[in-house]
Amino acid sequence: MRTKKIQCVDQVAEWRLCAGCGACVSACANQAITQVDVFDQGIRPIVNSERCQKCGTCIEVCPGIGISHQAFNRRTIPELRCEWGPVLEIWEGYATDSKIRFNGSSGGAATAIALFCLEKQDTSGVLHTVARPEAPLENVAVFSKSKAELLGCTGSRYSPAAPCEKLEWIQEARYPSVFIGKPCDVVALRKSQAVNPALREKVSLAVSIFCAGTPATKGTYKILSTLGVKPGDVGEIRYRGCGWPGVTMVKIKGDKNETRQMSYEESWGNILSNYSQFRCRICPDSTGELADISCGDPWYREIKPDEPGWSLVLVRTERGRDILQQAMKDGYVKLKRVAPDTLPRSQKALLARRRHLWGRLLMMKMMRVPVPRYIGFSLLRNWLRLSAGDKIRSLIGTLKRIVMRGWARPLKPVIKPDGFQETNEAESSIVNFDEFESQCKV
Repeated sequence: MRTKKIQCVDQVAEWRLCAGCGACVSACANQAITQVDVFDQGIRPIVNSERCQKCGTCIEVCPGIGISHQAFNRRTIPELRCEWGPVLEIWEGYATDSKIRFNGSSGGAATAIALFCLEKQDTSGVLHTVARPEAPLENVAVFSKSKAELLGCTGSRYSPAAPCEKLEWIQEARYPSVFIGKPCDVVALRKSQAVNPALREKVSLAVSIFCAGTPATKGTYKILSTLGVKPGDVGEIRYRGCGWPGVTMVKIKGDKNETRQMSYEESWGNILSNYSQFRCRICPDSTGELADISCGDPWYREIKPDEPGWSLVLVRTERGRDILQQAMKDGYVKLKRVAPDTLPRSQKALLARRRHLWGRLLMMKMMRVPVPRYIGFSLLRNWLRLSAGDKIRSLIGTLKRIVMRGWARPLKPVIKPDGFQETNEAESSIVNFDEFESQCKV
């Protein structure tokens, strides 16, 4: 990366490298950074040039510019290190609480483990995200302190979310807390802990969910357009959950309790996956390699109709193993050990992205497009496992996108009236839905 040009997070956003985690907001001692949801990009930082002291702390905690692995524990599974990072154990199972299992995106394991920490450990709360009550199309960070609050936050949110914006809640809590987020959020957490000793001792457990990319708000608008729902009429939206894999469901405001829905395969496979952020498409970490525990779906087999949810649980650290063992012993989760090959068989799409990444980054560097710096991910070894044809396609395909989509040029910052800068070539999150809907039908 041309690091000399990347000195503040607004420049990270200009080069499309922002992951929208919110860590820069929490890290800035001068409160010079706020955020905005850019309609077709994601959550992006806005820097107040008058307050900014150019100290560089926002860059130090930014996962968008790079990720670095420490040396792996020797007890990690050897055959998984190259393509999946450190994994001590792989388990498959579900939350024993039927409501958590039903409402969760898969088997509810992440929620159940967090609940165990709340009820059986000296844990102050769980920092994660949920739909904003008064604006259900937006996400907001929350600090859950009870089972009822955790249950109200179940299910995936396939739209921009920034849990690290509120890392100070963990730092200010009386006891250590649990963090749940996407892989990039966990990276931001670890980077923030590295520069903030007070935060370092306040995280009892970091849980990552598997992630194939965060869709911009534009993806949700496309779903609404397909279902014939206007944004202002949305009372609630669930992207997954209430069954496995669950359906995408929109509740309409009003007394009739009207709902519209589509299958998960249609919402994610046909719509949302097409609106992932640029940074997500060049990310090597889709399964939370810096977390203590990672949770995802065991897609290695066909799901039977009305089958209750199952979770794939990866233990990545000794701390994660200890807590998971205690959660099983106390009956919060029911799990069974599974073979190492369960992971690659379950996440074939994530594996394919990892294997193509080195070639894509190489072409971007050759075309002088800034890219993140990844250390400890064995990307070249991954790429060499591709066939000759796939190697060529990864290079040529990337070159075409660089030329056609203008990736070699930064986005132009927009100066807002209040003095903040917003990195945006597109609309803000407030758009004309009728105009957008007409464009979708063209």
